[in-house]
Amino acid sequence: MKRESRLVGIMQPYFFPYFEQFRLIAACDSWVIFDTAQFSRKSWMTRNRILNRDKGWSYVSVPVKHTGLATTIRNALVDDGQDWRARLMDKLKVYQGEAPHYAVVRELIGQAVAPRFETIAQLNTATLKAVCEYLEIRTPMLVASDMALGIPEDCEPGEWALHIAKGLGASEYRNAAGGVALFDPDLYARNGIVLSFHEHRPRHYATGRLDFVDNLSVIDWLMWNDVATLKAWLA
Repeated sequence: MKRESRLVGIMQPYFFPYFEQFRLIAACDSWVIFDTAQFSRKSWMTRNRILNRDKGWSYVSVPVKHTGLATTIRNALVDDGQDWRARLMDKLKVYQGEAPHYAVVRELIGQAVAPRFETIAQLNTATLKAVCEYLEIRTPMLVASDMALGIPEDCEPGEWALHIAKGLGASEYRNAAGGVALFDPDLYARNGIVLSFHEHRPRHYATGRLDFVDNLSVIDWLMWNDVATLKAWLA
């Protein structure tokens, strides 16, 4: 029996993604972590951006062991031989003495990455859930590799979401606006699913003595803004 879910969102598991992804998650009735797609080493799956005093921004990242071209996200192994957690926590010090929520957010991130994760999908799923819990986002999360959806292997990029949405009994699928060109609205309509796109809403917030930089990781948003403000922006 299909699990009913009216509005569904689907995204690859990114490393502390930007705030807009959490707005999209909050708008959905169910969120699918798309871990069966091909892994790309140089992508937002392994890194993101935070403030840097000298050059505006810098990367925070997690190392992944060597992978072949056919490796899926769920099979990309975290390289725990490298002390990436310590480097991550050290880079967060740019906010110390500046950002009002530094101590709380540093503890949140430290606890989220502390367990030993075998794959990048497991790590990014855990950190995504930790941030959602902090922001009080209650959207149920499903993992694509745990779902027996019978998706054809020869799917076009814009068709994966169609098969997943149909498998969940969804009536609407919403994607980030940047992916408009990948999708055929008529194809979705013929299958009884409304195709919609998430509206990006830029925000500018105070960053103390540091210069504001747009489109950074959610880490930056958490450092400077209280939960009440962020929850209002989610709506």
